[in-house]
Amino acid sequence: MTMSKKAQPPTLIPFIALHGLMHILATTLPALSPLVKAEFQLTNTAVGVLSFAFAAAIGVGSIFSGMLSDRYDGIRLISLGFFSTATLSGFLFLSYDFLSLTLTFIAMGFFLSFYHPSALSYIANSFKVRRGKVFGVHETGGSIGIAITPLIAALISFYAEWRFVYLFWAFPTVFFAFMLLKLMKNRDFFSNANEMKLSVFIKQIISTGSIRRIYVIEGLFGFVFGGSLTFIPIFLNEAKGLSPDLAVLLTCVFTGGGAIGKFVGGHFSDLIGGRKVMAYGFFLTAPLFFSVPFLPPLWAILALALAGLIFPTILPAIITTIGKEVPPSRTGIAFGLMMFAGFGFGSTSRPLLGLISDSFGISTVFYPIVIAVLIGGFLNVCMPLRQGCRDAR
Repeated sequence: MTMSKKAQPPTLIPFIALHGLMHILATTLPALSPLVKAEFQLTNTAVGVLSFAFAAAIGVGSIFSGMLSDRYDGIRLISLGFFSTATLSGFLFLSYDFLSLTLTFIAMGFFLSFYHPSALSYIANSFKVRRGKVFGVHETGGSIGIAITPLIAALISFYAEWRFVYLFWAFPTVFFAFMLLKLMKNRDFFSNANEMKLSVFIKQIISTGSIRRIYVIEGLFGFVFGGSLTFIPIFLNEAKGLSPDLAVLLTCVFTGGGAIGKFVGGHFSDLIGGRKVMAYGFFLTAPLFFSVPFLPPLWAILALALAGLIFPTILPAIITTIGKEVPPSRTGIAFGLMMFAGFGFGSTSRPLLGLISDSFGISTVFYPIVIAVLIGGFLNVCMPLRQGCRDAR
């Protein structure tokens, strides 16, 4: 992307707000999992399938929206996605069987996928200095949204059924989508000059080991974070004896530290390199996740809080690394593939952990999580230092 002479300086403000809302809407379903499970009399496997369908729709849709964002106005794509998601949230009030509920969430997930490829592409092509810190600041918006979601969802659920949580979020979603259109209407968003052919770019990804490995690491990040977020409230409810509403509320101890973690991760990615940040983030959280099932409730909550603070440092390091190694004309599809790895491949943890918990008990969900965390750490230790596909033409 090249900015025109009359273009205004780049801004993060509307993206930070909308990033928070994107993750609020993506996090509300996992946070409410005990209440959805109780209403529909679901097994943990069925809860995992529902969460998988929602997250997979975000992941698969991100490939489509990533290709569009490299060729068309990303601002309109983002706004369309949020307007459509807000409208679809009303259909949840008509969903009183598992099939209709799943289809509604699939549609919502698809339109939520419009955000990340366009927004991350804008940031990667607009901010050339201390990009890790910029991505970290952008990620704090998402982390604040993730942090407050269980709190707001629990408070609303105390007084109304869980569907009203989505109705509550629909109003700020529409407001900030309009604000984005207004603030960005005079800005140049994309330019297709010197565009690398999509087929050439895909071949470069396949042939470049460091890029492939980054996508695998992003998939492991999504596997761990999405699976944890889905089953932590169920774990607190079933294994630690908390009520469903209180379990939803206390999930915020896991999500609450993410804003700080992502800012720190982005800052240190500029100082010591993204690979080291990712390695530390994975290895430091492995013993915390492993210990949770063996700890009394208070100490288990503290371990989850520390894991929720440390683990998100990985994400801005992943984003920064991808932004450095891909050509500017293909950042949209590059980040779309990243979201496919995180939400698409990562979503496989939901049905897998559900099946494991139904078979061996809810506490066992943490063992596959620990294995995935350790694999992610070792991939960073073994990652070769090589040039990616940015300069390939």
